[in-house]
Amino acid sequence: MARLDATTNKQGALKFLGRLFEDLASATSGGGKNILRENNNDKDAKLDQRYSRKQSVRLSGNQEGVFQQFNNLVIAGNLSQAYNLDLQTTQGLIKFGSLSKPSVGANYGNVAEGIFAAALAARFTGGRTKRDSTAYDVYNILSQISPSPIPGKKSSKAVIQTSAPNAVAGVGNDTIITEITLAQVNMDFLRNPNNREALLDYVIAALTYANRESVRQWVRTIYTNGRRDTVKIIADGVSNERTSKIDVKVSITNKEQGQLKGVNINASVKADDVKQFGQVSGEDFSTVSRFFTTAIGDGLVGESGAFETESKGPAKMRKIYKAADTIIDNNLSLDPKGMAVKIGTGISRFATQDNAGVVDPSGDTVELINLSKGEATIYNFQNVAQKLSEFKLKSEYKTGGANDLPTIVIRESESNKVVVQFRSRVENKIDKNGVPYLYYRNYIEKGQFLTELIGQSALNNNVTSS
Repeated sequence: MARLDATTNKQGALKFLGRLFEDLASATSGGGKNILRENNNDKDAKLDQRYSRKQSVRLSGNQEGVFQQFNNLVIAGNLSQAYNLDLQTTQGLIKFGSLSKPSVGANYGNVAEGIFAAALAARFTGGRTKRDSTAYDVYNILSQISPSPIPGKKSSKAVIQTSAPNAVAGVGNDTIITEITLAQVNMDFLRNPNNREALLDYVIAALTYANRESVRQWVRTIYTNGRRDTVKIIADGVSNERTSKIDVKVSITNKEQGQLKGVNINASVKADDVKQFGQVSGEDFSTVSRFFTTAIGDGLVGESGAFETESKGPAKMRKIYKAADTIIDNNLSLDPKGMAVKIGTGISRFATQDNAGVVDPSGDTVELINLSKGEATIYNFQNVAQKLSEFKLKSEYKTGGANDLPTIVIRESESNKVVVQFRSRVENKIDKNGVPYLYYRNYIEKGQFLTELIGQSALNNNVTSS
């Protein structure tokens, strides 16, 4: 656990605000219950005898004004003032910042999928004649979420059906169906009105995509085509997350058969500019070989014997990563364009599982979209291998961290900016019998050069297709 005041940035504080106020409301309700706090020797030394050092306290009632003041200060970014507010307990005063930080539990990458779908729904529903859909429109869609649990899973599904007018009189309204499937904890976070401020940056980012010309064109088409259409927006990163990276998919009835057909508004959604976009988990040779087969087109089968001679995981990883780096480095010297193509092909495969930036078997074009700090960045992996082959690359091997695990960094030589890196990571886990063990993951992470090479802002409103 950690104290509230251990969070020093506004966005981080906004993420726990909704859950915090639920806990505060519960702690000050009729029966009431204790709420947890944590001591800090340095900070507690500055407080007088009026302040309690107890780590489980009962809040006094009628403090809604203080709660609102805390909320307003956090939203304004004045965290130090917010944390310094006093709360009254039955044992004395405590500082707001000494409360234990609640466990949010929500995965923002998955929550962002629901936000992205809601932004598209807002555009197709109310954005027919207005220039831009707004955060208010998105929150209006989110307020209509009433999910149902999925039997046998820790997930729930919400279906929102809205209608939108047509330009041609007498045609009737189009139907907009939005389906959002998320893990229950993520669905709860998405629909909780107390989390609106925490979601705002993602809402604004999603709107930069929903308001772009390629989406407007579809809205205009079904508004003016003189027929009743159905638009179906599906956000589901749960059901097929191991086999597909299509998180949000849009289909519209076609003219010929009146059947739903995918269009070019489909996305693999990421949040907060996460560098990692692909991984293979495990420490056995076949797993690591599969990782490098995808990453560089070489499974390092000749290194199997050397790999197995090492008894410990970190040493195994260093052995195989060093061998991979040698192959990369040699090929960048002997056949730089060919090796760059292999690296670029690996990037595309990991990032998209052969979906994003290309046309899938249904004929739908899929984009990888990152929502961060109020902006949406679109990544196009379709020609990344060819694009990388035009630059001179270099490889670097290094180790670090508590277990001295390896990383291979691929840079563009002239700028020295990172294209991608392949990194080994280990986590401490406990099996079902309570026995601790180490769990290894092999990550591929994008760098600044790759972002600049294939990323573009959603504010660039070029129409990609119609």
